[in-house]
Amino acid sequence: MHKYIFPGGFLPSVRAIESVTEQHTTLRVRERRGRGDHYAATLRLWEERFLQHAQEVRELGFDGVFQRMWLFYLSYSRAGFQSGYLDVQQIVLDRREAQL
Repeated sequence: MHKYIFPGGFLPSVRAIESVTEQHTTLRVRERRGRGDHYAATLRLWEERFLQHAQEVRELGFDGVFQRMWLFYLSYSRAGFQSGYLDVQQIVLDRREAQL
């Protein structure tokens, strides 16, 4: 994943976001909404469409190695979101009252 799909990418920890905002800003996490189940469904749809257009992908110059790698990413990620190991969060922040 890190080498071919999202080089330099990372998934930030919700706890780290909460900790940094609490300790170093006037922001606080007011609300978190998990969206992993929705993202799993999106990944399934992407996989279906990718497979439906496999010939077009080949015609664009993407070989079998690329196609298998992309299918692996879609399947691996979908399994992570379906199992709850991965999640997508919508995080709502607001300002805390200034402490005197």
